[in-house]
Amino acid sequence: MTNYFQNCKSSEDLKATYKQLVKKYHPDIYGVKGNEILKEIHNQLEKAVKNIDVNYKAFSNYVDVDLNETPEELAQKLELLKEAKKHAFPEGALFALYWENGLKPANHRNPLTKHNFSGWNIWTLEIKRLENGYTSCLWSTFAQYKTAKNSVKKGEKSTYLTVAIFSKQKEDDESDEPQKTKVYYKGYSVFNSEQTRASESDEPAAIPEVKQISMKKTTKDYEQKTLNLWQEKYQTIA
Repeated sequence: MTNYFQNCKSSEDLKATYKQLVKKYHPDIYGVKGNEILKEIHNQLEKAVKNIDVNYKAFSNYVDVDLNETPEELAQKLELLKEAKKHAFPEGALFALYWENGLKPANHRNPLTKHNFSGWNIWTLEIKRLENGYTSCLWSTFAQYKTAKNSVKKGEKSTYLTVAIFSKQKEDDESDEPQKTKVYYKGYSVFNSEQTRASESDEPAAIPEVKQISMKKTTKDYEQKTLNLWQEKYQTIA
């Protein structure tokens, strides 16, 4: 497998190399096969950035805060999302575009499990956040919301994520071969906190004003009507 960034020693080298690779392997120029090559390029770029660019770090430990994001940065992110969607691997493209423009994704996290999302799951959630206009960066599963006595609103669609599971084969005492590690992926779905009932206003509806009935006035009206009836009856008899 080609290591596209093996000669890069700085962030400037990465940016220059990345731009050349995108121009060369863009599907419009290289053909359909360019999609798969760009996907691998984006995978390698993420690792290369983390090794070289010390300023670009995701949250490794749980941090229950949101990153400050100006309206101008949000507008720029929405424009970059449009560009990323032109690629077969939009998550990787969005990561590269953010990095080139000095932007960072929101701090996507699960407040119920105290877990920060990582890897490409961050970019999957970032895309979903921008597409749906969510201001919240909190995500949990349907079951977790239920345990927390919350519920997902009817008709809401989940966001599918994957987690890598590493499984080592059992050691064979008679074998001199090194232990092999297998990797398989497990999928699960999450919902943004704004997709739940808790996000709806729990302020009670205003109670319509009820006019109080004056018993004194009602009694007076009844007496007047009774008097009128007696007068009419008396006139009829007379």
